[in-house]
Amino acid sequence: MQGYGSDRGPWRYRLFPEHELRAQILKRCTTSISSDGGSLGASLQPHVSSTNEDRYLIMDLSLPNGVWSLSCIFDGHGGHETADYLVTELPPLLMAGLLPTVANLEGVSDVLTRAIYDVDEAIKRDFLEIFPEEVNEIAAMSDVTVKARVNDQSSGGLNYRKALRCLRGSTILLALVDPTKKHLWVLNLGDGVAVVLGSRQDASSQWNTSILSDNHNGSNPTEADRIKQQHPDEPECIFDDRVLGNLAVTRAVGDYAFKLPRIYTEKIFLNVEPGFRVPAAIESFIPRNLSPPYVSNLASVRYVDLHAKSSCDYFILMCSDGLVDLYMDDPNRSESLTSLVQKWVGIVGDVVRDDIQEAMLLLLRQALGAEDIDSVSCMLTVDMPVAYMDDTTIILQVL
Repeated sequence: MQGYGSDRGPWRYRLFPEHELRAQILKRCTTSISSDGGSLGASLQPHVSSTNEDRYLIMDLSLPNGVWSLSCIFDGHGGHETADYLVTELPPLLMAGLLPTVANLEGVSDVLTRAIYDVDEAIKRDFLEIFPEEVNEIAAMSDVTVKARVNDQSSGGLNYRKALRCLRGSTILLALVDPTKKHLWVLNLGDGVAVVLGSRQDASSQWNTSILSDNHNGSNPTEADRIKQQHPDEPECIFDDRVLGNLAVTRAVGDYAFKLPRIYTEKIFLNVEPGFRVPAAIESFIPRNLSPPYVSNLASVRYVDLHAKSSCDYFILMCSDGLVDLYMDDPNRSESLTSLVQKWVGIVGDVVRDDIQEAMLLLLRQALGAEDIDSVSCMLTVDMPVAYMDDTTIILQVL
């Protein structure tokens, strides 16, 4: 198997023997396991020159009624800065919101959606403190003035970091389990993310699966119609299945080029240095930005009563869209998300409770090429000039 491209390649890669593949996959992953061993996260981006923009966390939240379990995947795009911010800032917001609601579980869903809204609004508020002027005043500002104010790296870079969090974006996938492990909440903001709940009565029966996330993507007719209804006189608000013809996700934290009036992008965001990786791509959609916001920070939340079937075994599988893309980008393996979910549960269902690390390795091995040693080796080592696969992050949790 060789690298491929329009006018370059083939590219070299290293072929590993079967007995080395396990270690080679682990070598390229960052992993983290919970204190009780019941949750495992792994993130993979094998391209040596590419920075993995996914972030994830697995942590305990100590509240008056016991220890809650929190697992999150933040799939950054355009850069890692917004995802980094979420790792630091979201857990304290969740803690503060959950404290008064632990006695009333009905309020947890609202706490989760409010925390996502608040953390995104904090990004905007921090930025607007740098530029408190009215829109017409910003339009009259010189580039020299803007650059001097925002590109303050020589004096610590506080303003620069605040601006970067607006230029970048991140999706969110979150699972919260109460101390009794009878109540589960799953929140998502963004696209291409699958959350799977598997359960079965006994070893002889099949696993039952539920997809607990919504697809917040411009290719989803429901999401596209929602944005078109909000901007009825703008035929290019969704263009090529993307928001303003540029952004695939319809809901995210950050991405303020799609949430603020265009003057902020023209006068400020494009003057952040270094800023956008491909400024021309940003400039191309500015004329379509007529009545923002186009990207939402309203998350979807699902609640699952795990106590309803107390005799069942449960586990959660969370992943960034990179895991889905490893299948969808291969015409020989592309299939519906529902079919993929069934495949994933079949791979890990009988293993995850006894050996969660083995379950994770099996899932990654299958996605990278399954039993095809050549394909797996190529995905791990091919020497292409740019990243050839999306950042891929998975969390497995046994309940």
